[in-house]
Amino acid sequence: MNAHERLLHYVNNELLAERNLRAEPDTPLFADGWIDSLSILKLIAQVELLIGREIPDHEIVMENFRTVDTIAEHFGVRP
Repeated sequence: MNAHERLLHYVNNELLAERNLRAEPDTPLFADGWIDSLSILKLIAQVELLIGREIPDHEIVMENFRTVDTIAEHFGVRP
């Protein structure tokens, strides 16, 4: 499983599992209320693990976390 797939797997199996939701790579995570404020903190921590660095505060904006594809593209989560 590549890093992009691991990110989508994390979103589906850790953040959305108890709500019985399944995101696709282009699912709007916040616009439709799929991810809440606590989940975003967990998602940020997971992205940091995947990219091997801390995300600077100025990059923690909704625009950069809109979808799994957006996250992967912005933060360089590569296969």
